[in-house]
Amino acid sequence: MAEKSLDTALDLKLKGNELYKSSDFEGAKKLYLQAIEACPPHRMTEMAIMYQNCAAANEKLELLDQAKADCDASIKCNNRYGKALDRRAKLLRKIASKLGANDEEIKSKISQLMQGLEDMSVCCQLDGYKQDQLVFVDGLLKELGSAEAVLAVKNRIPELPSGHAINQYFTSFTQDPFMEPEQGDSPYFTAKQKYKEGKFEEIIPACEEEINQNLSRKLEAKLAKATFQVLSKEHSKAMDLLSEVVEEAGDNKKVKVNALIKRGALHIQKCIDAVKDAESSLADFDLALSIDPESADVYMNRGQVKLLLDKFEEAVADLTQACKLRPHFALAHVQKLYTDFLAAQMTGNQDQIKEVLGRFDKALEDFPECVEAYALYAKVLQERFDLEKADQMYKKGSDLNPKNGNLIIHRALLKLQRDGNVQPALDEIHRAIQIDAKNEFAYETLGQLEIQRENYEIAAENFEKAIPLVNTELEMAHLYGLRDSALAKVAAKKKLSDIPSGMQDIGLD
Repeated sequence: MAEKSLDTALDLKLKGNELYKSSDFEGAKKLYLQAIEACPPHRMTEMAIMYQNCAAANEKLELLDQAKADCDASIKCNNRYGKALDRRAKLLRKIASKLGANDEEIKSKISQLMQGLEDMSVCCQLDGYKQDQLVFVDGLLKELGSAEAVLAVKNRIPELPSGHAINQYFTSFTQDPFMEPEQGDSPYFTAKQKYKEGKFEEIIPACEEEINQNLSRKLEAKLAKATFQVLSKEHSKAMDLLSEVVEEAGDNKKVKVNALIKRGALHIQKCIDAVKDAESSLADFDLALSIDPESADVYMNRGQVKLLLDKFEEAVADLTQACKLRPHFALAHVQKLYTDFLAAQMTGNQDQIKEVLGRFDKALEDFPECVEAYALYAKVLQERFDLEKADQMYKKGSDLNPKNGNLIIHRALLKLQRDGNVQPALDEIHRAIQIDAKNEFAYETLGQLEIQRENYEIAAENFEKAIPLVNTELEMAHLYGLRDSALAKVAAKKKLSDIPSGMQDIGLD
């Protein structure tokens, strides 16, 4: 067995570096391995560098698993070696990108990306945050969050939102068949009664009775069932059932149009293929208008979708038409007012902004029971830095509907903006959760505030609570990214509190 010599090892490493620079990665790798073999085992800092160099050569040779194993060995020798941590993080992301889409491979991908995130977090805490590393972390978090969201959606347990959120959903419709005041004695009418009583969990079973017995309101029952599947986040089932309703509706215009509106909105929530989803959504709205050109509901909901698609002028035109067709459609009117404010703000037209503010005051007179009017006016006033009046609007909306936790949260954040005192804001958000334990906005806001306070574990717990409550896979991916970023900081802090490896180098040769 050859005698260990640091000088020999360092000489082999330098020769390997020359071959690496000349792109002879196979030759460089051989010399790095010889250097590792020659190096005295207690010279762990030098060993870490040699393993890292070997990893670089293996990466160039596309031997990713070997490169990752070299990084493992390097970090074992020196657990604070930023270069090895940085390389392993990037290797793990590359390895993860080559995995497939079945559940086991997605789980493996999540594991690889999470380890990569932790490595980069340690690296950044050691050496400071560099721009390329921030870009890397941002991309990795999106990939990690997306993978976790795919699994979560597959295993999601159906759960209705709060009663407030359900009631809010139906304010987007003036002609929803489920909201019509007709009476009867079949299970479908039982479902309608359960809605009035706030017994929302009993609505789908009652609808299923109507459907299974093939009774006269079977079509309306299918539409109502699909609606509550949308609210329960069972999007695939809801899509299939809404499609059934569209096919079976025949001359029942009101049912068919309502089903097309809900299917059109659901296409956008899928977040699978942005271009195709948008095309399918708008096609459903167009079909609905071909059936009923005078439907304010179609224009209102299509306007909302077009805002999401950044089709601002088309959205304004749709909301304008909804208001024209239904002068008493409160939500359409206040949404239109908000788009008018945005348009005036984009051009900086102060006279137009002043005119919109006056119209908001008039809207509160016309629609004193519309909570959304107070919420949007408060938002406008906040953007205009009229914080005192904004607070008044949030309070009036909250007084009108004490179960609306979002208004409590917005008001708390407004107060935080004014005085910078975090604890009262946290107390108010916790009060909002007591009112509505299914308020995902509350948990996400708590998480963001705790991040600012560097309470990463508490932040992660709150993001975790928000995840099952959001509607779309895209929203879940975003929250998983926030949670994982917080957890990575916790893991990095723990690793950095461990005793550094490589301390043996302090001794003599």
